[in-house]
Amino acid sequence: MTTVDLKRLTAGAKLPTRATSGSFGYDLAIAGDESVGPRETRVLPCGFQLAVDLPHDTAGGLALLILPRSSLALKFGLILPNSPGLVDADYAGPIGILVHNLRDDAVTLPAGTRIAQAVFVRMEFPTVAEADVADPERTRGGFGSTGH
Repeated sequence: MTTVDLKRLTAGAKLPTRATSGSFGYDLAIAGDESVGPRETRVLPCGFQLAVDLPHDTAGGLALLILPRSSLALKFGLILPNSPGLVDADYAGPIGILVHNLRDDAVTLPAGTRIAQAVFVRMEFPTVAEADVADPERTRGGFGSTGH
């Protein structure tokens, strides 16, 4: 089993945890009390960082995707505008959650509020090459081209 080492940056920070044995996402909580103004976009700190790079080599490795919890928009009116957020294997900064408040009122969140989830995925680094010709079928359509 792979181990991901994390370093707390704030004493009260909660490290990511899975709610159940069947959960693929690790809940991410904010480290301190936070307020997000009306229609404001902010980064809310989780209070930890990767202690070392995620496992990776020339063929690929482990990446961390940050996804919203299912209740985030319904309960708080917050969305993750760059969802999914990607944390690269060699990212060395603090982990934070980019949120946007859809409401016309400020949203106040107490420390420890779970607002997102981390999902670890294996990634592959394919070789990217330029082709001399393209399959003619590759030129069909675009957004909404199938009529649905």
